Amino acid sequence: MTQLARVGVSAEAWQAFRQLALRRGISVSAYLGKLVESELRRHSQTKIAAAPADAAPRDEAIAALDDVRRSIDELDDVAGRLARAAVAHGGSWADVASSLRLRADVAENAYGRPSA
Repeated sequence: MTQLARVGVSAEAWQAFRQLALRRGISVSAYLGKLVESELRRHSQTKIAAAPADAAPRDEAIAALDDVRRSIDELDDVAGRLARAAVAHGGSWADVASSLRLRADVAENAYGRPSA
């Protein structure tokens, strides 16, 4: 069954979204459908998705914190790879640190070597 819904975004955002769909050569409805399916797949892999519908708010909060921690670890890994790439391509640890709002020594200590 096909579902219809209003989308609560600004006219400018909607226009930009329509342009993205056009560039991809798909209809707006097909693009929205892909986004919904992608979000459901992403959500199904989280701890909060595994929590029962009647879970206590405390248990939901703990599961959500576990998901956040996993996301932080993934982003930290990405930041490390990007930092090392920037230095390998001529950037300094001071450059990296300013982008991360850290001191240069902290950035180098955190990201100078790949994590185990």
